[in-house]
Amino acid sequence: MPQYFNWRSGFNRNLILSRIDGVRKIDSQRCSFSPAQDLHFWLPVLNSAILAHSNVGLLKASCVMHSLSDASLRLNDPDAFLVRCDQAFANLSKRPKSKFIFYTTVTYSGPKVIDWISDGPFRIYWQPADKGPFVSAALRAREDLSFKRRAHKIPDDSDQLTTLVHVNAFDASDAFEKANDCVDRFRGMLNLMINSTNSVHPFGDLAPPHAINRFRRGPFHTLHKPDGSLATETFWYEPRWEHNHPAVIFEGGPAGFKKKFADWWRRLHNNPMSGFTSEALLRYCRALDLHEADAALLGMWQVLERMTGTDKYELLIDRITRLFRDHEDARAVANHLRIRRNQTVHSAHSISRDAHVILHQVERLAGQIIFFCVMNGPKFKSQNELNEFLDLPMDRRKLKRRQQLGKYFLEYQNRS
Repeated sequence: MPQYFNWRSGFNRNLILSRIDGVRKIDSQRCSFSPAQDLHFWLPVLNSAILAHSNVGLLKASCVMHSLSDASLRLNDPDAFLVRCDQAFANLSKRPKSKFIFYTTVTYSGPKVIDWISDGPFRIYWQPADKGPFVSAALRAREDLSFKRRAHKIPDDSDQLTTLVHVNAFDASDAFEKANDCVDRFRGMLNLMINSTNSVHPFGDLAPPHAINRFRRGPFHTLHKPDGSLATETFWYEPRWEHNHPAVIFEGGPAGFKKKFADWWRRLHNNPMSGFTSEALLRYCRALDLHEADAALLGMWQVLERMTGTDKYELLIDRITRLFRDHEDARAVANHLRIRRNQTVHSAHSISRDAHVILHQVERLAGQIIFFCVMNGPKFKSQNELNEFLDLPMDRRKLKRRQQLGKYFLEYQNRS
């Protein structure tokens, strides 16, 4: 029986494997696929049909492709295919990891927020010295890509600040995914702290569409070896990087913000809810990177669903409003956002006219529960306990009565 892979319900596994088997050619114990477009049509379907253990992580797609390419394996036994995926994972995960450095920029120009900061096993360096050996070599390597970039009309970095992430990974693809999450988690916290100080602009609807986030990605990113040379000739382009907001001005000055950020970052990581909250930060950051207001609203509503543990409107709204002092105000805003979200999904009704206000409102709701989990995460062992907390009655008399019943229940269970 496979240990790390399983089939999802709702998929005809035999059908999917047979479609790929139809374009699979075996010659002298070598496997190829022709026509290749048929493989690429069915490969995403196969990946969706397979559920992988969390330990597999980003190696899932590689395990599936290695198994399909095994000429000794027939594709008429779905269970045997998963066993082969298990074997592929065992082999791939034994490979030695290599060091990579992810080079990217953020849309900010001003005083340093940090010098460097840890994110688990990774480090993020903020604007290291341009004359350092790595940065000098990396800049030369990036310049070698200038012809390709300009052919695709991808601009230079100009004066954006540099963020570097040191990553240990199996290969370049694995390194990019890990570093990408690392940077966006970092940006998520930065943006959360800046966005929480924003207010509704009375003339915001007259401004051109623009992302809410102030710390956004620069136009392109590259992956390097420790000596600065390119780890892969590929570069990653950020098509919606344009940034026309004024520079960030920190309340209390950069030093005060730096201290506050370090405190919140430490709380995020020294927290039993850190994995859950970090995922929410990624969703939050990527939703508010979008210039398209409708897509940003849908992304932020998904943050609320994830953080409250439900997609049922009434329960979601009940849980989120408990985190606000003015419960009825929060309920009115949440109900209004529910209607606007549903109009966007079901009626092709755009929020563009009120986008500035609506995105400010949904950011307030999502930001409140993320901040709550960063600050109070140690009080909970799991999301289930958080949900139980958010489901407690608002009526003080009912809450007190529940406490009394709980105390009596324990006494009854411990009776002699």
